[in-house]
Amino acid sequence: KHSHDFLSVSHSSNEFRTWLVIVLTFASMVVEITCGLMFGSLALVADGIHMSTHAIAFFITAFAYSYSRKHANSPSYVFGTGKVGELAAYTSALILIG
Repeated sequence: KHSHDFLSVSHSSNEFRTWLVIVLTFASMVVEITCGLMFGSLALVADGIHMSTHAIAFFITAFAYSYSRKHANSPSYVFGTGKVGELAAYTSALILIG
């Protein structure tokens, strides 16, 4: 029996950094929407709403990191969990393009 754990050495570090980016993006989004509402700036509100799409895309990436790590040694994934990252990247790209 052998392992199909193909996660890179920096997987955990990248996962942590992605969560950090989500927090920063979400905080920026909240500040933009709040200030836009306080000062009557439609541009800030619109950009804050636009930032929410980035936060969603980053969350999909973070979910893929977590899911891949948790299921790295699962026998259900014969070829490893690498496809999870590719599907997450594709979905994030569709969200950001649309």
